[in-house]
Formats: sequence, C-alpha cells, structure tokens
Amino acid sequence: MWTPGARAAAVRETIAELCDSPPSAAELIETVAMLVRSIVPYDTGSWMITDPDTLLPASILSVDATPALRRAFTELELDGGDDVNTFDALSRAAQPVASLSQTTDGNLVASRRYREVHRRFGLGDELRAVARSSNATWGMGCVNRADDVPDFSAEEVRFVTAIAKHLGVGLRKALARRQADPDPLRAPGVLVLDEHMNIEASTGQAQRWLNTLQPTLGGGLPTPIETVALQAQINAARESTQRPARLRLQVPGGWLLVHADALKATGAAPLRVAVVLEPAGRAELMPLLLALHGLTERERYITELLVEGLGTDEIATRLCISRHTLRDYVKTIFGKVGVCSRPELTAALAQQPLAA
Repeated sequence: MWTPGARAAAVRETIAELCDSPPSAAELIETVAMLVRSIVPYDTGSWMITDPDTLLPASILSVDATPALRRAFTELELDGGDDVNTFDALSRAAQPVASLSQTTDGNLVASRRYREVHRRFGLGDELRAVARSSNATWGMGCVNRADDVPDFSAEEVRFVTAIAKHLGVGLRKALARRQADPDPLRAPGVLVLDEHMNIEASTGQAQRWLNTLQPTLGGGLPTPIETVALQAQINAARESTQRPARLRLQVPGGWLLVHADALKATGAAPLRVAVVLEPAGRAELMPLLLALHGLTERERYITELLVEGLGTDEIATRLCISRHTLRDYVKTIFGKVGVCSRPELTAALAQQPLAA
C-alpha cells in the first residue's frame, strides 16, 4: 500500500513549502489531510487544530467519519482513561507519530480504543500524529483503516513523522497572523446545555458568538463548544479536573476563550453545563502569543519583563547576564515578533485581541 520513491518525496516537499508560507490554518490542515491520504491511504480520519495548553480541538476536519464515530472517539479521548497512543502521551513523546499495530506489536485488542470503538465501527489499525513547534502542539491527526485492510507500515509512519514537524510550524505561523475583524464582538455570552448537548438557554451575545463560529443553521453545536462542554461533564462525573474544560480559538479579529462547568442541582447528577464565551484577555493570550511567535522559554521570560516595563539594567541583573547578551536576546525577539522597538513589541503583544 506504501507509495515509495519520487512521488512520496514530491508530496513531502510540497507540504514543507506550503507550511513555510501557509494559508489559513483551516485551509492548511485540509490540504495536508488530502496530500497525506494520497501517499498513506486511510478509510476515515480526523485532523484537528488544537489549543496547546489543553489539547482540546478548536476545529475538527472529519474525513469520511460519521458523527457517531467522531463522538465515540471524542468521548473516549476526553475521558482520559489508560490507553496507548493517546494524544496527551504523544504530545510529550520524542516520537510524535505512532501506529496502533506497532505500539501493540500487532495485538490491537490491547488497546481500549480498539476494543470499545474500532470493533464497533469495523476499523482496524490507526495512525496518530501530533504537529508540534516551539514546544507546543498546534494540531493533531488520527487516521484509521478498515479491519480488512493491511496495517500501516513502518515506511508510512516515517513519512507522516517527516511531515508532522512541517505541519506544526505551518499551523503556528498561520495562527500567529492577526485576522481582520469586520464585526467586533467584545461582550461575554453564556449558554446552558442539557445532558444531550442541546441549548437550553442562552444570552443574546452567546447567539452572536454562535453565528460567528457556525454561520449556517441546523449543524449542531460548533466543535469547540461541544468539546469543552463534554470535558466539563466528564470532569464533574470524575469529581476531578484532569484536563481543564477550556480552550482558546482564533476568530476574526483575535482570540475567543471558551470555558465551561457542570451545573449541579441539589440531589441531581451534574449533567447540565454552563458555557461562557468571551474575548481572551491578556493573561490568557500572552503565553499563547509568545508560543505562536516561536520564542524559546528564555526569550518568553525576557519578553514578559520587557512588556512589564522593566529597564535594561534591571532585566540583565535579574537574569545574571550582561547588557550585551541581553541586547542579543532582544534583537532575536524583535525579529521573531516582527517589530523594531520595545513600544512596537508591547503593542503587538498587549493589544486587546478583539479591538476594531
């Protein structure tokens, strides 16, 4: 099933060039999904743009995946139970791509995901990838083959590994670009969802956010809202917060923060969920922006000190470095953010995300 030689090399080069100067994040992930499928065939799959802090998907591109299959995968992943090749584990691993057959030495039944989801939907092997850049995960992919199709080969895993790093860079670059904001939305909105994820009540501003995230009617809840609400339900059922029910996603003009919590009535199970949608504030946005611009951990710390207004001598003393070394750091930071001065740096990182 593997396509060797010049064709695979050409597709890998095409993906690398595309990620070096990417279109929008949504267009990039759609194109990469199509190109990967031309070299590494799969029967169904999902490609996601993620919040790097929680790894919750801000958007999901489904490839021949039914809503029932997607929901089954999502619920099992959010539940956080023990399994192999979870996205949480892959995001921390040295190898960002793995197939189920390789990890289990061909014993797919060793995977809870295989036993509870794959079998029910007639699926066999699975290949998962995380797209990382600057020590953060910006996207993920999960593709599956039918149970009567050969497993993913070692060559196919190596091919996806080669393109995963390019996709991470491409998504980071695409998300770093500030979008135009034709209709500024600044106020928070609140949704109340029942146990089946149906809207029970909402504020007017929440409806405006919904129209922004999902322009057409009748398509169900937008992916980020449903995912965050499901995570809130799971956290409440477990009486723990293994993963915060919260994510940031790019919208026209800036970034939206979506967070949720279960509503518990006296004597009742906490199944209803309140979801808050609001512009991401500086505290939520600053770490994300620094990661998006590809700053190292040291550069991020220096940038935070610069934005806080500390003087050059004070920063150099705090870091136990010379003024000359600090100037080199600042020059690198300016180059990565695309500014020429401290005021420009402060403006680029401290602006209100949804300002007109």
